[in-house]
Amino acid sequence: MKGEQYSFDSLEQLYETAEELPEVSRHDVYAHHTESDEWESVPYRDSLWTDDGRTTGVVSSNDDFYNVIQYGDVLETVGDAVDRHGISPSGSVSVSPTAHKMIADIDFDGTTVYADQDDPIKLGLQVRSGHSGFHGLKYDVGAEREVCSNGMTAFVSELGFEQTHGDPFDPGLAYNAVDAVAESPAEVEHRLAQAQNREFMNQEEALLVLLESGVGRFLDNPVPDLLNGLYEEVDDPDSPSLWETYNAATRVLTHYTDDSVSRHRLADGFESAAQLLENGSNSIPDPEQVGRVAVESRSRQLIERGGAEPYWDGEVETLRELRGLHGLGA
Repeated sequence: MKGEQYSFDSLEQLYETAEELPEVSRHDVYAHHTESDEWESVPYRDSLWTDDGRTTGVVSSNDDFYNVIQYGDVLETVGDAVDRHGISPSGSVSVSPTAHKMIADIDFDGTTVYADQDDPIKLGLQVRSGHSGFHGLKYDVGAEREVCSNGMTAFVSELGFEQTHGDPFDPGLAYNAVDAVAESPAEVEHRLAQAQNREFMNQEEALLVLLESGVGRFLDNPVPDLLNGLYEEVDDPDSPSLWETYNAATRVLTHYTDDSVSRHRLADGFESAAQLLENGSNSIPDPEQVGRVAVESRSRQLIERGGAEPYWDGEVETLRELRGLHGLGA
């Protein structure tokens, strides 16, 4: 089951989409005792139901701990914020089959940055929310690398905003998120330029970093798929850059996954890939440090403890070579 898929090509259509998104309301939760066949209300929990009759979550009944944030309100507010900038939006919205998760990818017409002269990247906003009690509301910079339609998201933490369901919906965060993306092309270009000038030891280390980042969890054939992505993106296998390695990850996530991987799960994959451009303190990671951590972690799993399966034939020898390059000893 894929859930609902919506698309829009104008501000008017964005507002129409917001009105079509399922609304959720609170209802009682009952516990059933099977032996006595008795039912009793659970006073501290509420069930969430969509207006078309789907149960989508069980949450605290106390508004101090959980506030319902309607998907339509979020998208409509983003539309108001976009309209303030005179931007013509386009994009799509995906709602999971049980309506407990929503992703909106919103492209901003005319907001384009360049990794280099021949590599334009269209900026926009990705919005994620949920009704299960486990998902907050997140706004991240989203983008599409136009030369190959690679998706990109969450790669500049300073352009991200979020709130939990512990607070009522805050429209101001949507305005802040749109403002941040629409007004920060120069900052994004600077981030991408930095990523092109920082390199791993070699392509084997880049592959290892991708596998250790968790990107492989979303692929049927992680090693060959990621090797193909690196082959397509890396100019010099002896010195793959952060940018090339990140592009390899986004390429395989965009083009090598099948329909069995939901859009919501893929969003987690893109967030894993974003670790290559974002270290959590709004700066570019140091590839030497990233590579060293991956090598040490994988060495403990494969060589010292000996319980893991090699990612590829000869991985132990590769790890020993990389340990030498990092001055870790054999």
